[in-house]
Amino acid sequence: MELKNNEEPTNNIVDYYELNSLPSRIEINGKRHYNTPFYTGPAPSVTTILSETASEKNKKKLEMWSKANPGVKEEAAHRGTYIHAGMEHYFKKEPYTIPKEYENFWQGMPNILDQFEKVIWAETPFLEEHQFALASDGVGRVWGKDKEDRAWAGSPDLIGYVNNKLTLADLKTSVKPYSRYWPKNYEKGSKEWRDLLSGYMKFKKTLKQLAAYDIGIEQTLNIQVEQAAILVSTPEKTQVFKISRNYLNILREDWFKVVEEYYSQIERCTVYSDELI
Repeated sequence: MELKNNEEPTNNIVDYYELNSLPSRIEINGKRHYNTPFYTGPAPSVTTILSETASEKNKKKLEMWSKANPGVKEEAAHRGTYIHAGMEHYFKKEPYTIPKEYENFWQGMPNILDQFEKVIWAETPFLEEHQFALASDGVGRVWGKDKEDRAWAGSPDLIGYVNNKLTLADLKTSVKPYSRYWPKNYEKGSKEWRDLLSGYMKFKKTLKQLAAYDIGIEQTLNIQVEQAAILVSTPEKTQVFKISRNYLNILREDWFKVVEEYYSQIERCTVYSDELI
């Protein structure tokens, strides 16, 4: 759905040839950022903002889990890369082979992806009018900012039409299923409770990502999606969680609060300064 307003779209006032001659992704102090057209400079990625604003309790839990499960986080990222690449090549109708060890994560994906009647973005922009969002490193990205010019950027997984509705989808791979609900009907501390709690926390985090991309798509591509979805690839099944436009509007406000907290943290410390006082 194209936006109709009196504001001049961002992509009409920027020298994108110069911007896109730079790599899209860069690291600043070990954290992922994106080159954007904003005068404020490179913007932190959506995942960087979410990681940095997590509670100290959750950060400590993640650190302890990583130490207790060496290599699992890296393996998950490796697996996700292959499944995301499979999705992109599937829509481009290009040959691509999923490694045998990840075939069970892919097996349910084609039936889900076939519901997209027309795709305008799969990892990278498909339409000519959106090519300005593709940088020299082959990474497509969108950028957004709040009313205080606090910026962020990220790379959406999938934008396309499902039942004539423009849909933003985020693709995840997970050993265990995601859950939309808090596991209140299970014994606290049990394996079922822990598995569902983990799935619920991942679901809530992905909602924030969708809100960030939703705003970025509107501000960058000058279109607004009509709904969103979380696609979760697991060894047993592929899950689909639908998110309404009304709920996306609510999630936007939550995301703005996260952005405000991230930039407040930056103001309270000198982590981005290379000088000691």
